[in-house]
Amino acid sequence: MTDKPENNLDFEWEIRSGFLIIQVKARRATVDMAPDIKERLFTEIDNGNINIIIDFSYVEFVDSSFLGALVAGLKQVKSKDGKIKISGLHPHVRITFELTRLDHLFKIYQTIEQAMREA
Repeated sequence: MTDKPENNLDFEWEIRSGFLIIQVKARRATVDMAPDIKERLFTEIDNGNINIIIDFSYVEFVDSSFLGALVAGLKQVKSKDGKIKISGLHPHVRITFELTRLDHLFKIYQTIEQAMREA
């Protein structure tokens, strides 16, 4: 069952098959968006949504502030035995994840569907 997606200009949030799926809808995921995603991640995790997929299919650039918000969310979700998975990285964004070694913290998948299939 799919809950109705919740949208704003930068993100689309929905529950699908027990996963909270967050699609980042901006080309640039930056400091301006970091507080919003961090606050919302913490709220969702506190509400029991601990299986999370963040889809970056639209994103061509990500900065350290946004990555820091994701790491904070990961720490929070791990404290509740949950996971954050990443999908849809463009090559430049994938390089950023590799250079910052975040590819060792987050499991990375090509698609949302692939991330949902993998335990």
